[in-house]
Amino acid sequence: MVEVKSMFREVLPKQGQLSVEDITTMVLCKPKLLPLKSLTLEKLEKMQQAAQDTIRQQEMAEKEQQQITH
Repeated sequence: MVEVKSMFREVLPKQGQLSVEDITTMVLCKPKLLPLKSLTLEKLEKMQQAAQDTIRQQEMAEKEQQQITH
């Protein structure tokens, strides 16, 4: 096991009482809702869709040009 140095150091009192709680309890917190898709992924998908639409329009224009010339 690798020991990780913590940014906090342990301080033990030299006078007074020291109490230790061995009981661990579950702490409930608000659920965090995560998006199913990240914003970056959504942007990439929009860019890809726009590129595909542009290619389709160019292909349609080429087909129309070929039909006109033939």
